[in-house]
Amino acid sequence: MSYVVASVGLLEEIAEDVREHGGRVRRWRGRTPDKDALTYAPLGTPELIVDLAELAEKPITPEAVVGWAETYGLLASSRSEDVLEQLGLLGGERISGFGCRESVSSFAEAAKEIRTCLRAYEALRGRDDLDLDELSARTDPLPAEALRPWERKPGHERAWLFGVLGRMVQIRLSEHCYPQFNIYARGGHPTGRYALTHGFHGLLGAVWIQMAWLLESEGRRVTFCKLPDCRRVVSFEPGEDLDADPDAEAFGRRKTRKDRVFCKGRGCKQKYDYRRKQGWPGHP
Repeated sequence: MSYVVASVGLLEEIAEDVREHGGRVRRWRGRTPDKDALTYAPLGTPELIVDLAELAEKPITPEAVVGWAETYGLLASSRSEDVLEQLGLLGGERISGFGCRESVSSFAEAAKEIRTCLRAYEALRGRDDLDLDELSARTDPLPAEALRPWERKPGHERAWLFGVLGRMVQIRLSEHCYPQFNIYARGGHPTGRYALTHGFHGLLGAVWIQMAWLLESEGRRVTFCKLPDCRRVVSFEPGEDLDADPDAEAFGRRKTRKDRVFCKGRGCKQKYDYRRKQGWPGHP
């Protein structure tokens, strides 16, 4: 099984363990980045869903996971604590904690679930009649507990798919997220304000929170690709409870292109411009 291991720059030493033969081995775990480090607020980065779904359009290789991790970090898709002991990684040392490494197969499974949910959402919000067979042919199956195929009735496919998406999001929120009561602070001092928000065990939890926001996006701006026969989600306005601590503003933020109206890296803008110049209908 292939794994991608977190950079040692995001680890901190917590103890020295003594083995039976007497050799000392240092123990490490993932650390919170310094405030002057390059970080971002994942809940305020809606392109996480879009980019993860697009990544799953192709076979997920170790190189693809590394590329994702270099931009956003590891998903931490497993809820089991990682304990790594490997000569050469840190000179015979031990790493422990959540998200120290990512199984490529687990990453691929998580990415495919996000892709299937996003494509289903796009199909439900599309202009054409819903074609479940076509949707199924270009996505991956979801767990049976979310699908409940016995509830699918002729003439009620749209309602059934709404239920599938809702159940799938609830299943993954229960697994990767938790309610969190935050204390507002300024300059490191509590201000007397509080907020009940969402916490997540790893980056994958933040992605599922974003998926939940997207599904309940009534009144929130969702931008779909301007190319009529694409209509994939390009970006959306995230939820309100992004930071319960104003001190978080000290962290760097990735800038979301709010004016983007075409998919990234799919040639949709070029197709649209060509068709518009040729006078295609629906391409003003």
